[in-house]
Amino acid sequence: MSKEIYYFSGSGNSFAVARDIAEKINAKLIPMASLIDQNNINTDADIIGFVFPIYDFKPPRLVIEFVKKLKNINLKYIFAVCTYGIAPLKVIKFFDQLIQSNGGRLSLGFAVKMPHNGLGSSSFSQAQHEIMFKNWKAKLDDISEYIIIGKKGKLETSDIFFSLILSGLFIKRIPFIMKLLKQAIMKGWKSLAFISNEKCDGCGICKNICPVDNIEMIDNKPSWSNHCEGCFACFHWCPKEAIQLGNTNMNIKQYHHPETKIVDIMKQKENVN
Repeated sequence: MSKEIYYFSGSGNSFAVARDIAEKINAKLIPMASLIDQNNINTDADIIGFVFPIYDFKPPRLVIEFVKKLKNINLKYIFAVCTYGIAPLKVIKFFDQLIQSNGGRLSLGFAVKMPHNGLGSSSFSQAQHEIMFKNWKAKLDDISEYIIIGKKGKLETSDIFFSLILSGLFIKRIPFIMKLLKQAIMKGWKSLAFISNEKCDGCGICKNICPVDNIEMIDNKPSWSNHCEGCFACFHWCPKEAIQLGNTNMNIKQYHHPETKIVDIMKQKENVN
């Protein structure tokens, strides 16, 4: 049976997960960004998977639009894996509803904890990162086996009270959330837009790595447009650490998955078909 895995990734977490699964089940790996400009997206695969990160407790906008363009998926075996840094909550069930609205049905859905790389990410240590990587490798075998045998019905979610309150994750983020809100109230949301600082040498990596072509180089400096996906790829992959979110320190630590290379993220825009 033919298999395809569609993925979207900024920091490389979801790419690494998608690649690991693809190698285990012998599936073709396809970046969603390479096909998103098409009006209709067709696949002849019998088994199709989706791997994507969670942004603000929901799938990225690009992923949602991608699924809406898929055609003839009603007879497909479909699975999804979301990567998260804080909590998966009900994202997998939301994704199932999205698939159903387009005529399909999610057979399996999993949530994989990976290093958080957004607001307040500096509070997570390298030791915690290593535990997450180890746990993923242990979970990989189970997920791959479920897909190979065609298991159905498992959709992983988490309870909001336990995930955010009892775990202490929400409390730890409060100072950074308050700082963000204060900046937005006093200076407006535009003050939180990406900017480059004096470290920028005009290398253009941020432009080339942006999966939605939201960055242009003007006078040898990056300029962000208004259709940012919020993947933070430009921030995390800048070799000079020259990109920041506004003029305020939001405690965001530059990070990318250790098994993902910069070329892996840049290739997302290449049409592999």
